[in-house]
Amino acid sequence: MSGWAQENASLEKPSTHADNKSEPKYDQTFSGPVIELTATKITVSRSILGKPAEKRSFLLQSDTRIEGKLRVHVKVTVGYISTDDGDVARLVVVRAKSSEKNTR
Repeated sequence: MSGWAQENASLEKPSTHADNKSEPKYDQTFSGPVIELTATKITVSRSILGKPAEKRSFLLQSDTRIEGKLRVHVKVTVGYISTDDGDVARLVVVRAKSSEKNTR
């Protein structure tokens, strides 16, 4: 019985700890190469087989979390929320190229 209580307690700790430094909350994701980048906006293009390429712009705010070195032509995944002001990026993850993965 004590093992169950410890397991239950360990499940509760990450949820309270996760509130402090967890991933920002977002509703949707969008992935593709960066085609335009400014201090306040990122534009990403996505190609799906059989459909025309889709471009989407996201606002970058001071609380937007960016993981990796963000620059034009890198592939990213953007976690975002839709607001009245437009789509706001909450999390931007730069995805490593396959050649970088093989050299490590």
